[in-house]
Amino acid sequence: MAVDRLKRKVSDDTVWYVKDLKGKGKWLRELDSTRKQELLGALSVAKNKARAVHSIKRDDFPLPVLGPELKEISRNLDTGAGFTVLRGIPLYGLPIEDIELMYAGLTSHMGEKVNQDTRGTLVDRVHDQKKSYEDITVRGYTTNAQLTPHCDTGDLVSLLCVRPAKQGGINNISCSMAIYNELLEFWPEYLEPLYRGFHYNIRGNGPPGEYRDITAHRVPVFSYHKGLLSCRYNQKAILTAQELPLSDPLSDLEKKAVDKVAELAMRDDIRFDAHLEAGDLAFFNNNTVLHNRDHFVDHEDEAQKRLLLRQWINLHEARALKYEFADHYNTGPRKGPAIHERPENSAETAVSIPRVSAKTARRRAEAGRTEAS
Repeated sequence: MAVDRLKRKVSDDTVWYVKDLKGKGKWLRELDSTRKQELLGALSVAKNKARAVHSIKRDDFPLPVLGPELKEISRNLDTGAGFTVLRGIPLYGLPIEDIELMYAGLTSHMGEKVNQDTRGTLVDRVHDQKKSYEDITVRGYTTNAQLTPHCDTGDLVSLLCVRPAKQGGINNISCSMAIYNELLEFWPEYLEPLYRGFHYNIRGNGPPGEYRDITAHRVPVFSYHKGLLSCRYNQKAILTAQELPLSDPLSDLEKKAVDKVAELAMRDDIRFDAHLEAGDLAFFNNNTVLHNRDHFVDHEDEAQKRLLLRQWINLHEARALKYEFADHYNTGPRKGPAIHERPENSAETAVSIPRVSAKTARRRAEAGRTEAS
């Protein structure tokens, strides 16, 4: 299968280095009292309509002032620097269920939520569940460990900080387009295996069957399509896939290519560190930005322990992506994990996961099908 490759450096607004982000004006937006009150008012409307996280829509959460700004932010996330932080989401005094509903209502103005696990979770709670990051079946957000550079599923990953850690937990953000430019100039031999891609350890999140734990096809790290370069990378998921059946062993060149991306992502001039405070809402474009998190030490008091809320979001208006690049769980492009169970009040009505067989997924990938949102 022919692979479209970008043979020149990325030179559009998606490229940045740490020096380009000096000052908070380029990535931080602080909400004023008008916008805070608008969010609280919209929350009241949604509650009066008896809306829930899985059912809330834009019309249920009116934002006449902030709504158009969120549309502008969405465009900038797709074609600009790829991350932004809204500071000042009004959380004080609200129960966690109201915070989750307000969060879901706000993001409904930007796109559609993507389920994050086999239970259909749309707003997940990120906290230390005392699990081991060394276990290849464990997802990193359930630990307090330092994570490896990665991106998530969907066009955006969003994190709302409810409570920061006692110490650590700093978010590391890296421009994958800058990483590409560095590779093109200094290590071009790594681009061939990165364009070819890798099987990923998907930790039981695929459809039932032989491809429940691993992608049925190779997912490219870099994909050039319709004039835009996109990146999909998760170092741990690529390397731990080698411990699973059905994976192709990595060559020395492939191992070096995977490790070089992680090394560049953490380089001082590429890695931007952002400390999220309570009420900070961060958005990362999964197609152009890698993110990471430092190890953290938590509070002893349960009521003060680190807690973030997370959403995966597909933008209402977003770049087109190739099928094999956008299918991360053998469930179809831009889709989340296969839903194996549906608990009470699940996202059943909000998310439709096509039951795509592994054979079909591989056939579509080999055919180079594309999928536009």
